[in-house]
Amino acid sequence: MHRSLKWLGLSALLILIILFSCGYLVLHNGLPLLEGVLRLDEIQADVKIERDKQGIPTIYAHNREDTAFALGFLHAQERLFQMDLLRKNSAGELSELFGELALKFDSKMRLHQFRKRAQLAVDNLPSNHKAILAAYTNGVNAGVGQLSAKPFEYQILNTTPAPWQHADSALVLISMYIDLQPQWSQSERSLGVMKDELPADWFAFLTSQGGYWDSPLQGDNLSENTTIPQKPLASFSLAQDAQLQVSDYQFFDQIHYGSNNWSVSGALTKHGAAMVADDMHLKLRVPNIWYRASWYLEDGRRMTGASLPGTPAIVVGSNEHIAWGFTNSQGDYHDVIVLKTNADKTQYLTPEGFKTFEIETETVEVKGKETNTVEVKLTQWGPVIGENQNGDMLAMRWVTHDVEGVNFCLLDLETTNTVNDALLVAAESGVPGQNLNVVDKEGNQAWSIMGRLPQRFGFETGMGGNFNGSQLPQDWSQGDKGWSGYLAPVKYPKVVNPKDGRIWTANARIVSGEQLKKVGVNNYALGPRQKQIRDAMYGVNEFTEQNFLNIQLDDRALFLQRWHETLLSLVGEQERKYPDVIDVLNNWEGRASHTSAGYLLVKRFRENVVDQTAGEVYRYLENNSNEFWPSAIDNFVEYPVWQLITEQPSHHVPAGFDSWNEFLLAMLDKTISALLVDGGELADQTWGTANTLAIQHPLSKALPVLSWLLDMPAVPMNGDTYMPRVQKPDSGASQRFAVAPGHEEEGYFHMSTGQSGHPLSPYFDLGHEDWVDGKPSAFLPGQTRWTLTLQPN
Repeated sequence: MHRSLKWLGLSALLILIILFSCGYLVLHNGLPLLEGVLRLDEIQADVKIERDKQGIPTIYAHNREDTAFALGFLHAQERLFQMDLLRKNSAGELSELFGELALKFDSKMRLHQFRKRAQLAVDNLPSNHKAILAAYTNGVNAGVGQLSAKPFEYQILNTTPAPWQHADSALVLISMYIDLQPQWSQSERSLGVMKDELPADWFAFLTSQGGYWDSPLQGDNLSENTTIPQKPLASFSLAQDAQLQVSDYQFFDQIHYGSNNWSVSGALTKHGAAMVADDMHLKLRVPNIWYRASWYLEDGRRMTGASLPGTPAIVVGSNEHIAWGFTNSQGDYHDVIVLKTNADKTQYLTPEGFKTFEIETETVEVKGKETNTVEVKLTQWGPVIGENQNGDMLAMRWVTHDVEGVNFCLLDLETTNTVNDALLVAAESGVPGQNLNVVDKEGNQAWSIMGRLPQRFGFETGMGGNFNGSQLPQDWSQGDKGWSGYLAPVKYPKVVNPKDGRIWTANARIVSGEQLKKVGVNNYALGPRQKQIRDAMYGVNEFTEQNFLNIQLDDRALFLQRWHETLLSLVGEQERKYPDVIDVLNNWEGRASHTSAGYLLVKRFRENVVDQTAGEVYRYLENNSNEFWPSAIDNFVEYPVWQLITEQPSHHVPAGFDSWNEFLLAMLDKTISALLVDGGELADQTWGTANTLAIQHPLSKALPVLSWLLDMPAVPMNGDTYMPRVQKPDSGASQRFAVAPGHEEEGYFHMSTGQSGHPLSPYFDLGHEDWVDGKPSAFLPGQTRWTLTLQPN
């Protein structure tokens, strides 16, 4: 018996060893090539690829097409699955990989018909961009062909990647639109519900667009306080009749994907070149969305920065003459049209009369299942995306739907020498509208929008204040409003060489007046982060790269300072009841430090107060309409809520309470109870317990058994939403860099995770620790560790 058990145990161990060895071989066979010589058909001359210890390549080629080929080769070998997800995401083809799990998402995404639109965009590219894209596509497919086995993700999913096509690169770019702009116009549709369902004074109160936290680059702060509404807040509460409540909305601070960037002129640096910093805030995944790269152009200049796998350009970085960074502009790049239809909804009214809807059918391939079809209903303005609460059909007009909105003009920045020339490129670029912050080696700096701006007409009146009618769903059937193409480059908003030598952007409003009308208002971030950056910049008179990194890592909790003071005042007369609270508040550090219990307490208190004041109205609206998305419009809720708790109007005391003081104490008690739900001491409930990194590979989310192999370590982090160091467990600064063109050797660049998506790569997570710790890794690639040569057959 004992001998049998012994043999059984040994057999099981042997099986495990065999399985582990097979798994290792499968993984190992998918590793990219690092060294050697390859002979390939698609290149014109020898190409040398040098990688440093972090896997950052420097490409030496004799022409731009061969450089594009080499970059495509590298992207495919290191990041194929990531590229595949990005193209399938926008095309609505994820069901080909994940089966029915992705069918609902794909079916909805097909309403945009992005694969068809991507092909149209590629067909309209200029010949030089087409040539670069063709070479890049050849490089991707050659890179896949040179892998000894398909990447491990496809082994696990039991699928095979389809060849890369030119249109796939446009689809990758469109996926960035989907990340950075609301693909269903949720904000406009939600505002439409608010306009219809709320009294006018409540609508105005809850749609404040600025105040104390404003820090525009041009123009003034907006007025913060508005008239307190008449209808009591408690009248919106659904708590009295829980059977009527279907809304599950709960307010919490969220990161709207955006970024920070700023620059200083050459007058404020030791060498006379202007300098720019940039950190782009996105979902954090394994691998990083960016792939670092460097290459030499035919004129000898060196391109260095972050590329987007699936596309052939450097997105942000330097060409030794200029350097640039982006933040999401949060401008207005889409509109919702309320359609007037005939009785059977087969036609819709236009300025030329009724037209019949065009009907097209999209076929969705579903892994392991029969194909699924989706009916797409088209208008002259765009696809039908749904109905409003009154049953009216809604169409969407979006920059992304036009060929002007998707192109690769970003490639032209490679050979641009001055900020003024860069602004011309920006105005022709088909990318999600970005705040371009660009500097040159002569000391100049500039801001403008990179991406196409709609030329609207007929929206001069509407919502008042900082809004106009384009922020609401509108009837376009009379021809009195709409788009008349796109803004000409000479009319683009811009700021060039401001007298103080400082430019800053952080997803909040940048300009005012006529400039703002051109950019539009969609979903700007609340201003504290931008304000903190601006104020920090005015605290320094001569800048180095270290000064810029200090600002990027600034986690001071200036936004929550007044909430901290409110809490201290609230508990000050009740020391016996709240001794632990007072201790925690007195030691809160004034930072979003992972060791601070006071920070977490103040943050959660504020969230509860917002949730039980403005949140009551949002739940009421969501309960009454499936066309209302609170998180699409609650980014400025700080202004009305702060006005309520400071003025404390008696007719707005929340339901169930006799006074504002009683309400605020109840919110504190609720906060404490939630923090101590599992027991312990309040002082042990630090910000780090809620802000621990959870950076995962897409497959480990579905197969947690792979987490040990694919995911980054769980580390408590400093930083939060309303400060320069933006950080949440799975979102935040995807990279940080600062550089002065012509002085790249003094710059820095670090990013989360690493260059490779392969867990057995020697540099899978190299550089990640520098990002976690805020250490300034070198901007340029380091000493060569591996050399791969590509030669023509």
